[in-house]
Amino acid sequence: MDFKGTRVLVLDGFGRQVAIILKELHDLGCVCTTLNCSKMDVGYVSRYPVKKILEPQTRYDMAELKKVLDREIFSGNYDVVMPMTEPTTDTLWENKDLYLPYVKYACADEECFVKAYDKQLTMELCTKNGINCPITKMDDESMDEFLAKVKFPLALKPRKGSGSRGFYKAETKERLFELINSGAVKVDEYVIQEFIENAETHRVSYTFIDNDGEVKTSMIAKSSMPYPLGVGTNSLFQSCNMPEVALQAEKLLKLMNWRGYASVCFIESEEDHIPKVMEINGRISASLKISWYCGAHVVRQMLERAYGVPVTSYIKDYPDGLRIRHWQATAMWFVKSPDRFKTKPFCFTPFKTKDVVFSLSDPLPWFAYTISCFARYKGEMEKRKR
Repeated sequence: MDFKGTRVLVLDGFGRQVAIILKELHDLGCVCTTLNCSKMDVGYVSRYPVKKILEPQTRYDMAELKKVLDREIFSGNYDVVMPMTEPTTDTLWENKDLYLPYVKYACADEECFVKAYDKQLTMELCTKNGINCPITKMDDESMDEFLAKVKFPLALKPRKGSGSRGFYKAETKERLFELINSGAVKVDEYVIQEFIENAETHRVSYTFIDNDGEVKTSMIAKSSMPYPLGVGTNSLFQSCNMPEVALQAEKLLKLMNWRGYASVCFIESEEDHIPKVMEINGRISASLKISWYCGAHVVRQMLERAYGVPVTSYIKDYPDGLRIRHWQATAMWFVKSPDRFKTKPFCFTPFKTKDVVFSLSDPLPWFAYTISCFARYKGEMEKRKR
């Protein structure tokens, strides 16, 4: 299908993934508008949008976001709306009866997205179907039953959310109950599971399933260099050939009756090297650029699925060793990590490596995003202190 002239409203212009999304849409001939919260947003400084909406309150105030969506979508000026984050996607699905008569959604289906956003449901599905995941307290078992089969330390993280916000590490039983009794951790709102030691390496799947349940993209990347160290988001992604991990991701998504794009994150200990499912990202992940670099055009697939036409297949042997780097986080990892000179290849090598945001054809987003990152640095680190 030819998407030239398709009018796309791209939400969450602050996201670093917006850079590659806008490039892909531009290459397809789409006419893009971005919704931004700041003049420093990637979606605001990019050269690709024909229109840039500035509404500062829409990043955190979902009621304000709805007002803006009402205004824009009801105008009839858009064919497709594409959200980047979970809260924005939630808002779209909560108002599907209002918006779907006017626009198409380029995102995961509502039912699957809601399930994936809840990490506890993902862990229970893995546990019951023989998919590798950390030992996790199930909703139907007592704390004593769980503690009898697991060793400390434990990882405690919100059932819903992204990044390392709200994450705790309980080294002892006393610390676990201190967190629970203080109210810092509410058992029914948290995933409680074994802490995977020495696990700076993750595996991430990039999978697209069409409306008929057929896998159209399936590739794996190795991710590393987390910042903050040990608990933060990984900053380097490298394509790798791991068909057994790709099959585990496909199995999990098919069990959820998934349709559309998803990335499944696996955590891997340096001790046993067994990739274990950590979470499913139903949103468009920041590392999506690695799939584009390897030749899989997920943005095209998202539009094809939204329009109900056959989805292009990119199933093939992807090249090993292609990398994308989140430069800002990699720089902080380099400053803080004792392993800064032990990585192979060196973390700042330009060989076979692209930046998540930077592009010679659209350079301003990288500079704006860098300034924004350092402006937010102190506040973000405070949120992650545990």
